Amino acid sequence: MEMRKTLSVILAIVMVLSLSACGKTKTATEAPKPEAPQPASPQTDSPKTGQEEKLSGKVVVWSWDVACKSLQDAAEKFKVKHPDVEFQFEDLGNDQVYDKMTTGLASNVGLPDVVSIEGERVATFASKFPKGFVDVTNEINQRDFLPIKISECTVNGKLVAFPWDAAPCGIFYRQDMFDKAGIKAENIKTWDDFTAAGKQMTKTGVKMLPVAVSRNNMMYRMIMNQLGAFYLDQDGRSAFNSDASVKAMTYVKKMVDAKITYDNVNWDGLVTATKEGKIATVPTAVWWAGTLQDECPEQKGKWRVMRFPSIEGGATTAAVNGGSALLVPAASKNQKAAVAFAKFATSEVEPLIIGFSKYGLYPSYIPSFTDPLFEQGVEYFGGQKIWKMFSEIGKEIPAINFTENFAEADTMSIDAQARILVKGQGVKATLDDLQKNALNKFGK
Repeated sequence: MEMRKTLSVILAIVMVLSLSACGKTKTATEAPKPEAPQPASPQTDSPKTGQEEKLSGKVVVWSWDVACKSLQDAAEKFKVKHPDVEFQFEDLGNDQVYDKMTTGLASNVGLPDVVSIEGERVATFASKFPKGFVDVTNEINQRDFLPIKISECTVNGKLVAFPWDAAPCGIFYRQDMFDKAGIKAENIKTWDDFTAAGKQMTKTGVKMLPVAVSRNNMMYRMIMNQLGAFYLDQDGRSAFNSDASVKAMTYVKKMVDAKITYDNVNWDGLVTATKEGKIATVPTAVWWAGTLQDECPEQKGKWRVMRFPSIEGGATTAAVNGGSALLVPAASKNQKAAVAFAKFATSEVEPLIIGFSKYGLYPSYIPSFTDPLFEQGVEYFGGQKIWKMFSEIGKEIPAINFTENFAEADTMSIDAQARILVKGQGVKATLDDLQKNALNKFGK
């Protein structure tokens, strides 16, 4: 994701300051051992046991930005156990990774041993190249990972990727702006309450939230996710005009029509609007905490986090926006070492806590949440225990079936949103047209 590229200096400072406040500075390597996993079921939860195999040879890893740096740190820890394994890292942009993977999978030449891929893209590659990746179903206890991540990594009933960093969502809000506008976060129970509070906020000259009306549909996607729905249903069929989809887009349109939104246009516009105090909230994933601390250090103590509001008629207050996984191409020349490393990087507490504390990569591995870091108050957020909150939210996110058609479906959805929010077309009629186009394009 474009937003992940901006993270550079993230949670390390927070970790040191909050731990120092306890009178003792700890390092990420002092994380406690995870609780023993539940017994594995024979169908999906049967990790391999036995004496650890001696590994050697070279493992080539493709990743990007902070994700690549985190994997390099994990490799150093891995080499303590397996000193005969050598690593070669290629730090590429995510678009470059995808282009090279597509070319490599088509020719079965020039592929890495391990590659990071965004969760929403896993099904695209694994469906188009059904024999392209190692089946790792029996390598992990799936109940040790956030359910949303397991769903992202499962294609045609097989686990084709190791769940890695997660992206549970919340609403980041400016406490000082809420106080000035006379808004109490605890009184915002539903999205209608949120919109009403937004109208109150605009009286102070500040917009309630960012919505890039013609370029980004994340608000629509996140609310739809709360309702347990997505562009495509669990059977891979187009569902653009489902009740959940119509309801989610209607909520977004209500916010825009109420004039409580700020059109940030793109990522840079979002960061600038945040720095300049033009918006009071940012509904998005946990990684935004790192961006705030990196880009807006002067706003320390002013921000808080709350759960998403609920939706009339029920639904969860949890949603996802981002995250990635590690895959091992079937053409790997050192498959055993590659699988062992990917498993280590995603299901060992120590490298995960280092990746989180240094680079903001929020773990998918549930036992890692027992680390003391998740109980610490974060000074930037007024001492609020936001990491604990996000670990609870992550377990509640409804599964999404991205399918091989995600990229095209996403583009089509953004175009439809622009027709609704910019050109004033009706929600139901526009989504009905989108559904017809999707059926013609995808065949289902």
